[in-house]
Amino acid sequence: MMLLTAMPASRAPGAVPTVPVVRTLAERLSERGQRVRVLVPESEAGDWPDGVELHLGRVTDPAEFAAAVADAELVFLAGLVGEPLASLRELTTTLVTGRVRRVVVLGSHGSDFDAGISDETWQWSAFERCLENSGIGRVWLRPTAVMASADVGGYPIPGSAVVDRIRRGQQVHEYLPTAPYAFIHEDDLAEIAATLLLGDRRSGTVDVSGTTVSAVERLAALGAALGVEPQLVELTADEAAERWRQAGWPEDTIGVMLYALPAFAAEPDNPALREQEETARTLLGRPPQTFRQWAARLADRVATPDGS
Repeated sequence: MMLLTAMPASRAPGAVPTVPVVRTLAERLSERGQRVRVLVPESEAGDWPDGVELHLGRVTDPAEFAAAVADAELVFLAGLVGEPLASLRELTTTLVTGRVRRVVVLGSHGSDFDAGISDETWQWSAFERCLENSGIGRVWLRPTAVMASADVGGYPIPGSAVVDRIRRGQQVHEYLPTAPYAFIHEDDLAEIAATLLLGDRRSGTVDVSGTTVSAVERLAALGAALGVEPQLVELTADEAAERWRQAGWPEDTIGVMLYALPAFAAEPDNPALREQEETARTLLGRPPQTFRQWAARLADRVATPDGS
C-alpha cells in the first residue's frame, strides 16, 4: 500500500499546489498496478482517479494520519509546507513505528530552510534524523514553482490564480513581468515523484525545475490558448508590495518575491536552475514540458468562465 497526502493550496514560502500533483501521481501509480490511498481534507475530495482509496483527513492531524498510514510501506508526504508543524513529532513517531520503508517529502525547503536554527529547521532536522536512524529511506523532492498555481492559486505570487483573472477579463498585475521564473509542470513533477517512490537509487535532496518563463510569456501563452487578450499592468517594487499586502499575502512570501524577481532578472541564465532542469530531464527521460504546453492543455477545460 502507498499513502499520498495533499492539502489545499498555500501562500506560504516554498509551498506547492499539492492536490494537482498528487492527483496525477495517484493515477500514474494506479496505472502501474500499485495500491494507492490518498489522505486529503474533505474540501479536496473531488475528482480522484478510479481505484484510488480516498481517506478524508488532514496530514497535520496525528490521529487521521496514523489511521491512513497504518498498512502503508511507501509514503508521499505533501502538504506540510505552510502548515503548523506542531504535529510533526507525532507524525514522525507514526512513521518510524509502522511498516513504512520509504518516504518522499514534497516541498521547496526542509532542514536547510534558513541559516539559523529556527523552530522549523530544528523540527525538520529531527524528522530527517529519526527516519535515518530507523532505516527508512528518505528523499526530499524540491521543485521550483509549479504551473498548476496559475489555475488553483497559492505560492508563488507571480501568476497565482491568473487563469481565472484572464477568463474574466480582469487586469493582471505583475512586478518585473519580463523576469524569467522557473516553473515545472505538475504532471512532470508527479512522474518524478513516482520514480523516486518506486526506486531506491536516490536519497537526500532532489532539486528539479522545468523551463524558465516570464510573466509576459505566460500571459501570451494563456491568452493564445483561451482566445483572450490579457491585460497586463506592470508594477514597481513598492506598488507590488502594497498590492500583495492588500491581497493578504504573508510578509515572508512578499520578501521572497522582492528578492527573487530582481535576482532572476539580473541573471536570466541561472546555472543552478539549468542544473535542476537537467535533473528533471534525466528523471523523466525527456525534456520537461513547457508552460505553453500546459496552457494548451488547460484550454480544453477552462474555455469559458463556468468551465463548460
